Amino acid sequence: MNYKKFGNNNKLIWKDRKRWAGLPLSFTRYFLIEKEDQWVKFFSSVGLFSTIDEELYLFRVFDITVTQTFWNKVFNEGTIILHVNEESNGKVIIKRILNPYKVKEMIADYVEFEKRRRGFKFAEFNT
Repeated sequence: MNYKKFGNNNKLIWKDRKRWAGLPLSFTRYFLIEKEDQWVKFFSSVGLFSTIDEELYLFRVFDITVTQTFWNKVFNEGTIILHVNEESNGKVIIKRILNPYKVKEMIADYVEFEKRRRGFKFAEFNT
């Protein structure tokens, strides 16, 4: 499906909403969109009448955290925190989505894909 809101010729990879007790009763929406051979971005859209839209290039992500409370586990939901290399905001929080560990793995795969496509070198530093 082509989401015109995010530009032309793009592909929806994943979408979800912030949830309450497993139900999508929120006006916070999350999208993972790919524009073929150009970029993969994460978008969040918050609000009904007035909205705040944010976007993140996935190559900026350097670490991913998943948190789940007891009740999140009961409803198979959780929160994903993307740690990013960006001065304005060091974290992007994806609150209470379904199947957080599956989504985390999918995002991690696209992060690695984007970094390789852009020619990033990977190195571990030990101190």
